[in-house]
Amino acid sequence: MSLTLSVFSQVKFGVRAGLAYYMVPQSNTGARIKTTPVKLTDQSTMELLYSKNNGIGYNFGLFLDIPVTNNFVIQIEPSFAFRNYNEVLKDFEIDTLLSVQYENYIFNKLTYLEVPILFKYNLKPNTGRYGRKSYFSVFAGAQVGLFLGKKEENKLTSIINLYGQTTVNTDGTVRSDNLSLEYNPIDIAAVGGVMYDFEKGLRLGVRYVGSLMPVNSNINFDIYHHSVQMTVGFNFIPQ
Repeated sequence: MSLTLSVFSQVKFGVRAGLAYYMVPQSNTGARIKTTPVKLTDQSTMELLYSKNNGIGYNFGLFLDIPVTNNFVIQIEPSFAFRNYNEVLKDFEIDTLLSVQYENYIFNKLTYLEVPILFKYNLKPNTGRYGRKSYFSVFAGAQVGLFLGKKEENKLTSIINLYGQTTVNTDGTVRSDNLSLEYNPIDIAAVGGVMYDFEKGLRLGVRYVGSLMPVNSNINFDIYHHSVQMTVGFNFIPQ
């Protein structure tokens, strides 16, 4: 009983933030979808080319470390996350005299409430001045994400070639908010990484987060979010 109370008296909490590099592969052809050219008439064909580009996002929130043994910890990290990536949609229409290319650039910003639940193992600590400890740890677990909303910016460019003369037209940026019907309300992901806790409360980490289910509700293809994240935190109760 006294050992259990001693272990749980070492519960730690603090603040955290992360910088994430998001990779957005799709289920059928990786990061790129290309349709077979469609013959409209004897002189005209149309082709659609679709791709997703990687992007940078960020997150911030709290963490709570609940010791189970001297080395084994359950870590919970409720956080707000902003996942950013770009889409490029190209539409080609070609005939004998006229070719038209439409390029639609879409910048997506998705907002999630994420709750990673991690199982962390602390390696042998180093004891510094004043008896405080610093140590490496490895962790793995699962993350539940609640989709809160989406914002996107669209920029459409048309390139027209008629009789060898090329004209380029670019429309202004169009912003749209709360486009939530395209995305599933829940995202489940696997998490794994390493962390180092300094003796004065600072902690640094690297982790990989990969979706286990599609984040979108599009019937044509599935989108998964994968990211590599650099994290920093501060523990208010260092050992």
